[in-house]
Order: sequence, then C-alpha cells, then structure tokens
Amino acid sequence: MIYLSALLLGFFGSFHCVGMCGPIALSLPNNSSNKWHIVFSKLIYNLGRIITYSILGLIVGLIGHSFAMAGFQKYLSIGAGTLILLSVAIFTIGNQHHPSVFNSWVLNYTSKIKGLFKKLFGLRSRLTLLFIGIVNGLLPCGFVYIALAGAIATGSYLMSSTYMFLFGLGTIPAMLSVSLFGNFIGIKFRNNIRKATPYIAVMVAMFLIYRGFMIHQQGCCHH
Repeated sequence: MIYLSALLLGFFGSFHCVGMCGPIALSLPNNSSNKWHIVFSKLIYNLGRIITYSILGLIVGLIGHSFAMAGFQKYLSIGAGTLILLSVAIFTIGNQHHPSVFNSWVLNYTSKIKGLFKKLFGLRSRLTLLFIGIVNGLLPCGFVYIALAGAIATGSYLMSSTYMFLFGLGTIPAMLSVSLFGNFIGIKFRNNIRKATPYIAVMVAMFLIYRGFMIHQQGCCHH
C-alpha cells in the first residue's frame, strides 16, 4: 500500500510539476533526428531525475532508520503526517501574500539551480542529459517534499530509497509525454491539480498518521 501511494503521488504530482519542469524537458539539447534516439535521450533525462529522488530517499531514510532503530518508528510516521498537515495549514490557509524568509531562500536557491542549467544546456552529450535530470530533481517541489515525508516514515533506508524511486517512476508518463509531444496538458487541468494538491497532501498525511497508530512499537530490524 505504501509503495502504491508513492506511484500515485508521483503520477498526480507530475501533472502539477509540468508547469516548472515542462519547459526544461522541451528544451533538452538534441543532436539526432532519429525518433528512437530522441526517446532514449528523454529517458536518460528522466533517469537523472529518478536518481536524484532515490538518493534523497536514501538520505532521509537513513534518518528515519535511526529513529526506527531507537524504537520510534510509530512516532516517526505520525510526526511525518503531522508535519505535512502543518505545512498545508501554513502555505494554504496562511496568508501567502507577504514575502517570507523561506520564500526568499527558495528564490535564491532556484536561481542557483537555473545557473547550473545554463551551463549544462551549453554542452551536447547524452551524459549531459543525465546531469540535467539530476539537477532537475533538486528543484523545489511540494510533491517531492510530500513524497520525502512518506519515504522517511518507512523507517528503512532501502524502503525509503525505493519509495522515492517509485515516486520518480510515477512521474515518467506525463514528463516523457511532454518532452516528446509538447505541452499537451492544458493550463486549466494543471490549475485543477494545483488546487487539489492540498487535499492530496492531507490524504497522504492521514495515511501516515493512521499507519503510525497501527504500528506495534518494537525494536527495529529493518535494513
């Protein structure tokens, strides 16, 4: 069930993320007119994103594993769900019209990532496409953060990395389609997904909290 949630989160989240990542996917450097070479190149780019997500999952998984080893996996899952609910309250219910230190940090961080993109787009190789995907995975994204909360709640670094791998896999259909066929996803549809994001986040949060209460507290033996 938890792995299915990763796939679904990636699938639905990808329609929201097309707005930011779509232009990057459409602008990928290409040195071939062969359609199979083009498809392969787009897959390499998407593989880069999945690599980043998997590594991020491994990092948070190591943290979650430490908590689980100490016998706190129950509270880890409940805490991750509660954190998502608080984030929804802050960014959705709270007043977003006033700039904050966090927003300034995000803008500064994003500008640095865009600087890396400019350097990479000046190069022409399939390895470059992989690195563009890797950097793309570092862009700020609400759905990625929700997925990371779900990943850390597994209490295992392998499960956490697998969770984020499946999340990335779930984004492939929409992201690959955009890079091959253009921005076929309408603005209205993307806006509807954006409006649905808080509700999706709440559902994931409630699942994590419920999962936490269902866990029988004991010593961890995950690997």
